[in-house]
Amino acid sequence: MFVIIMLSAFLALFAAWFLTRPIKGRAAAEGDRIALELTREETLKQLREIESDRNDGRIDESVAHEETARLKYTLAQTLRALEAGKATAPSAPDKLRRRGAVLVSLLVGLTVAAGGMDYWQNKPALLTFATLNAKGRVSGVHGFPPMVLSMVAKLRRHLVHHPRDTGGWLELARANVVLGDLKGARSAYARAYHLAPDDEAILANYAWLLYSAHPAKTTGRVYTLFRRLYKQDPHQQDALWFLGLASYNRHHFHKTLMYWTRLQKELPPGSKARSGVDTAVSKIRTILVAEHGRAPAGLGQGAGSQAPAATP
Repeated sequence: MFVIIMLSAFLALFAAWFLTRPIKGRAAAEGDRIALELTREETLKQLREIESDRNDGRIDESVAHEETARLKYTLAQTLRALEAGKATAPSAPDKLRRRGAVLVSLLVGLTVAAGGMDYWQNKPALLTFATLNAKGRVSGVHGFPPMVLSMVAKLRRHLVHHPRDTGGWLELARANVVLGDLKGARSAYARAYHLAPDDEAILANYAWLLYSAHPAKTTGRVYTLFRRLYKQDPHQQDALWFLGLASYNRHHFHKTLMYWTRLQKELPPGSKARSGVDTAVSKIRTILVAEHGRAPAGLGQGAGSQAPAATP
């Protein structure tokens, strides 16, 4: 196993060097055109395979419908890009997408090489996507090498025939996040959650994806997920932050104070995250003073009633 992991790491490093080499001018334009053509051929191939499996009854109809819709959308994007001649030199977002491509290669490659072990115990890819998406730097699958898309496609085909592979759905969800396919990520997380509703990694990642997609919405499925996560681990920082925010939106400020003061204890003093939570707690205390005419125990300094922005 150690040899396999080391070999995978070496291949990932080589892929990182290869994919991020500077390409300029007409060479870049030609490379983009070739990449689009390869993406087109790979997508058509996958559509044929899905249709064949559907005709032979080897695939669940709902899975086939979902995959066909996704592939047709990708194909339409690719054809439009080819027709419009969108072949330009790589921009800063292109470079970011290349780095994302390396991440997808590493995630999928290591998992396959190590026999399906789950190497992602936190959510770095998800948080990276949330940051880039907020800045408008992620725009779907284009810009990723066909090799990467092919690896993810193989994982999808594996799941078509092994729909109860919880780890596979979790891997696909994380890969879709990096690719910028939020709809696909939500669908994959939903399947993983259905199979393993008590898995903390699935709960945490699925909940945070739903929240980051609609930060103003603190009810419904996203609330259920964070509440379940909190019951499993009362010290889980994302759950403490979200439940405090949800309570704020309901004007249950005492509950907000309870969750966020607990969150304070989980964060190291002097850290950026702790500073943000300290400010939030101070604001909530000020609101309670205004409502009840007295200060709760340990009143901090602060003013204002606007809900503070989410901390990292």
